[in-house]
Amino acid sequence: MKIKTVENLLERLDEDLIWRKKELAAIKLLVDNSDGLTQKVNTRMAVVFLYAHWEGYIKNSSTCYMIYLSQFKFRYNELTENFIALSLRGNFNICANTHKVSDNCSVVNILINNLHQETRIPYKEVIPRIGILDSNLFFEILFTLGLEKSPFDIRKQFIDRVLVKNRNEVAHGKNTPITKTDFEVMFREVTEMLELFRKVIYIAAKNESFKKVP
Repeated sequence: MKIKTVENLLERLDEDLIWRKKELAAIKLLVDNSDGLTQKVNTRMAVVFLYAHWEGYIKNSSTCYMIYLSQFKFRYNELTENFIALSLRGNFNICANTHKVSDNCSVVNILINNLHQETRIPYKEVIPRIGILDSNLFFEILFTLGLEKSPFDIRKQFIDRVLVKNRNEVAHGKNTPITKTDFEVMFREVTEMLELFRKVIYIAAKNESFKKVP
């Protein structure tokens, strides 16, 4: 997969979001057009769908952003701290698995004497493919990508106490009651978060927020 320009990145983000929104709209229609036991089943099923698209879009669009950044040849001193840490992650892993001072010094030498060296931002295995996307993991992704987190601060409790909690309980076979109103709130919040995440990635790429401010 190649993503060469900001416009290409936005196209990928939009393509991925469009089909997800179509599926979510279809599942919402099922809820709206049902009642009684059928509606109960549909709302519980819909919550699992909501969470699946939440996790899928965040992780996939994050990877697209990393692929876009990985094409550039940066010097360490051109990047923000989070991307320096990502670029050196392989070195850090070596240090974590050795007692050799020489291996540790190789990283120290880069940080002190060779920040002008050319590097590339990695994209493979940066975004975890497994693990529940609760607020802790989500905000770690935001930090890793250097994305603006303040728009999501007010949604921490929703992510953990509503979306993830209900998804887990339904997925694990608990008879958790979810009303049509509950689902409508979750539908609105998840849809807004996906749109917002698309926006913050686009702004970060357009404004080159991955670069260190001189």
